[in-house]
Amino acid sequence: MIRLFAITLFALAACSTLDAPVAQLERWQKQRAAGAITAIADEPVVPDCAPGRGEPCQRLHLMRAEACLAVAFADRAPAAACPGASAREAGLLACAASAAQAAEQASGEVLLPARKLRTQARLCAIENLPPAMAAPAAREVITEAAPLTDAEGALLRGRAALSAARPSAGSEAARCASVREAFGEARRGLALKPDDPALKRLADDVALRAVRITDCRV
Repeated sequence: MIRLFAITLFALAACSTLDAPVAQLERWQKQRAAGAITAIADEPVVPDCAPGRGEPCQRLHLMRAEACLAVAFADRAPAAACPGASAREAGLLACAASAAQAAEQASGEVLLPARKLRTQARLCAIENLPPAMAAPAAREVITEAAPLTDAEGALLRGRAALSAARPSAGSEAARCASVREAFGEARRGLALKPDDPALKRLADDVALRAVRITDCRV
């Protein structure tokens, strides 16, 4: 009898543990529907969601990545591509990047929405790095964004390449190569979305950066 009671308690505890991600997912879905994304951004995913735990955990991590990035972007300056450099904004970008990576780990494969969120978050974080650190970080982002074959992927890779061409980010030759890479991504994106204003702005920024590098033509 005691053994049966112990087994029953163990089973109930196991069910409670297994249900924790589902319970959090249901609560977050209600909060998102109510517009309470800050509450999602501020709450960690339940510890039960270790890597490889499957679809509920994948969705939780993805929802938190979306929430962290949305909250970070909410107070951007007019026409700014990225948020500022406050500790709160930097923490939200780090949250978005790590949560998006966790979503991919939970799925066990490339998850394009998560990869796009991680790329956006890391790209904005790079904006606040010194040039010498920005260039290698930008190269990592370009590699990570390779599976993003749409116009937005081209935009993100182009912006990362342009970050690698910032003044003092490397030799003139290396910076010019990055500018040309950014130009190629801008052209690739515009071929997919000819009227996209962000891609047009990227092409203009590339041209301006090129004229400031000795003998660099695109």
